[in-house]
Amino acid sequence: MPRTHPPTDPIAELVDRLERSVVATGRRRRELAREIEGDLREDAAARAAAGVPERDARLAVVAEFGDVGTVAAELSVELLRAQGRRFAALAGAGIVALLATWSVAMTALVGLGLRVRAEDGWMLQVSQALDVAGPLVAAAAAAGWLVMCRSGALPALATVAALQLGFALALVGGTIALALGVAVPPEGAGVLVALVAVTLVLGCGMLAASSAVLLRWGAISLAPRRARS
Repeated sequence: MPRTHPPTDPIAELVDRLERSVVATGRRRRELAREIEGDLREDAAARAAAGVPERDARLAVVAEFGDVGTVAAELSVELLRAQGRRFAALAGAGIVALLATWSVAMTALVGLGLRVRAEDGWMLQVSQALDVAGPLVAAAAAAGWLVMCRSGALPALATVAALQLGFALALVGGTIALALGVAVPPEGAGVLVALVAVTLVLGCGMLAASSAVLLRWGAISLAPRRARS
């Protein structure tokens, strides 16, 4: 006699496929899956209470939900837009904080007798370039935030993330080079240590945040191509 298998739960199957298809952090995917599953089961319970067989009620709810891939893509975009609005605002604030830290620290170090050797003149050029790039990147972050709030355009978010990634890489690299290659007077050692620590913490945070945004944007952008292939 053939073995019979218990019927599968169509709602559980749908939610599982949706959770695996949404592009977001694992925690956010789980939260979203729980929210959607609760709504679907509530709808199915209402239909069952009205006299519809329980399994038929679940199947009807799943059928009305729509295509999982399409819904997952829409949810992924909305989640990234919400993250993008926070990211663009924090990106501008982080860059302003870094520029202010560098301005105060370098002024203090020069006052304490910091001098750059002729062979390390490239550091001054890099510093001057970052002085110009910093406000531009901060302005781009502010503009990106406005665009995200008004239209939710993801290319604007990707542009801000790419600019911040490049700026953070240059700043972190310049900080390491400064710490290793510049002779600082003993009384300025504490200032240099504080500058390096603040820059590395904020810079690495900016690197991680911008990389995460770009990876999610790339995954969302490539999803339709993977579906067609």
